[in-house]
Order: sequence, then structure tokens, then C-alpha cells
Amino acid sequence: MKILITGASGLLGRSVLKQLSNSPTFSATGTAFSRAGENLIRLDLSDSSAVKASLREIRPDVVIHCAAERWPDRCADNPDTAWQLNVGSTELLAKYCSEINAQLVYISTDYVFDGTAPPYTSDDTPNPVNFYGRSKLAGEEAVLKNGNHWVLRLPWLFGPVAYLEESGITALLETLREQKPVTLDHWAIRFPTSVEEVAEVLEQCLLKIRGGTQFEGIYQWSGDTACTRFELAHIIAKVCELSTDHISADSKPNFSVPRPYNCQLDKSRLTNLGIKGTEPLPQQLARNLKSFIQN
Repeated sequence: MKILITGASGLLGRSVLKQLSNSPTFSATGTAFSRAGENLIRLDLSDSSAVKASLREIRPDVVIHCAAERWPDRCADNPDTAWQLNVGSTELLAKYCSEINAQLVYISTDYVFDGTAPPYTSDDTPNPVNFYGRSKLAGEEAVLKNGNHWVLRLPWLFGPVAYLEESGITALLETLREQKPVTLDHWAIRFPTSVEEVAEVLEQCLLKIRGGTQFEGIYQWSGDTACTRFELAHIIAKVCELSTDHISADSKPNFSVPRPYNCQLDKSRLTNLGIKGTEPLPQQLARNLKSFIQN
């Protein structure tokens, strides 16, 4: 089963490519643009002819579309660029995948919801509160109207990082180590989710598809631990044996770009298929932060 992964140099894409490359069941190929390395195909997703040519050459059975602009503040600062990647390129991919009878898996976000009435099922009506959420929702709509594709919504991601600031979650370790007085958000409830676990979930989904299960529409996955950024800092501090005396809490929403309050995702559509995660959050954090703690 041939799998093509876009954004394979990114936080999620790296773990998905690694997971599938280690399986004898799959032949996995990754693409990237600005960070294309020796093991990745350089592909500009805004180049229609290049995308079409690559798909026709590789002939994947499934394309996992991890490439995205995933930072809400950057989306707000550069809306045209973000829309092109999150929507325009996605629509092209969906169209060209349909032409070669490949299924597209579009990675979306919990930010398609406004956070006022959790938990959210995949059938609940989206109502994003910021441009990032609106762009990802438009990407979902483009995918689902352009063939036999499906969507996987995910919340706040972390995992193996090249540098701590690559994820807002692992960046908290630097905040803790600096020991400078800082105020962290204690309003928005988030669900930290490991990209390694997401990669395992995607592998389980692909094995189901290979076995004849039909995937269509919208699915959701999430970690199980609810916490604010302030609470997560305390979890990380405990894992890494660091002080939290310099951290204070801001219990009111204080963002340059609006954030939803609580977008907890109901993942029962996947768990009902027997798909599951494997590790608790502290164990995942410890594994991903261990090398940075030792340095």
C-alpha cells in the first residue's frame, strides 16, 4: 500500500513518515518544500502542474496531507499565504487524488469549533472564532466535496522536536528553565496530543482500510488530559523536576488572536473501530523532553 505524506518535514509529518516507513505493510514517501532533505521529495504544493505530475509519478493509494500553516497568529498576519496552503493547495490535492483514484486524508483542527459546548462530535456544526479555524474548515469542505476522501481533526500537538519552540507545548520547557517571572494562560482548556500517537492512529486506520473498512467524512482524535497552558506547565515541571515558583496564572482570555474556550473532541468514531492510543501524557512528555533536560 503506497502512502504519500505532504509536510513530511514538519512536526506531525515526520512522525507519520517514520511510523509508516517502519511498517512492512506500507511504502511511504514524504514531500516537503522549504525543508526538503535527502529523504524527502521537494514539492511546492501551490504549483498545480508539479503536484499533478508528482501524484501521477508516485501513484499513491493514500495521501496524508499534513502540510499546513498551523499557527493562528501567523495565519492572521499572513492570511493570503495561509489560505493558499490550507485551502487552495488542499483543493488541488483532493481533485488530483480523485483523478488517480487515491484517497486523501486531510489533517484538520479542533479550532473549527468555537469552544462553547464541548465535547464536539464529528457531526456537530463548526463555528471557528479565528482565521486559522476558518481556513481549516474551508479546507475540510474542499476535500469532502472533491472525492472519496476523509478528514482527521486533531487538537494541540507535540512530539519529537528539532527545537523546543517547534511546538507550543515543548516550548514550555524553555519557559520553565529560564526561571523568569511569566504569566501563562489559565483560561483556555486544551488537550495536548502526541504526534507519535497520531501516527500510530493513522497506521491503524490505514490497516483498517487495507482490510476493507470504508473511511469517509470526518473523524477526530485527541489526548485525554484536559489542561490550560498554566496547568500543562506544572505537568511538565513535575516530569522534568523543575520549579514553578516563577509562573503565575491569567484566568481571563488574553490573546492577540481569539482562541476558543474548550474544543474537546469526541473520538468515539475511531475508538468504536477498535483504534486506540497507548501512553499517558506524562510518559509521552518525558520521552520527548528527555534529551533537552539532559542538555
